[in-house]
Amino acid sequence: MTFSDEMLKQVGDLSASLTPISEMAVLLDTDVEALRVAIRDKSTTVSKAYYRAKAETKLKLRRQEIELAGVGSPLAVQLSKEYVLEMDSDEDI
Repeated sequence: MTFSDEMLKQVGDLSASLTPISEMAVLLDTDVEALRVAIRDKSTTVSKAYYRAKAETKLKLRRQEIELAGVGSPLAVQLSKEYVLEMDSDEDI
């Protein structure tokens, strides 16, 4: 499946908004299974656009949680601890 520059931008924008692939396919008017396969293949430009935008949004959310933890939010402290555990686990893989 070939993706135009405009479609890659849309995939990135939708991914940054944490849109599920099934909804993304509807909004892009494309086949959901073909989109899933293309995103699953880490060598494709659409996969790179999808995962980069998703990672950037997750980073923004983590930074906000760390900020809130710094001012004493109990929930943010707990979430920040989970992020540290996730990092530790990822280092072992």
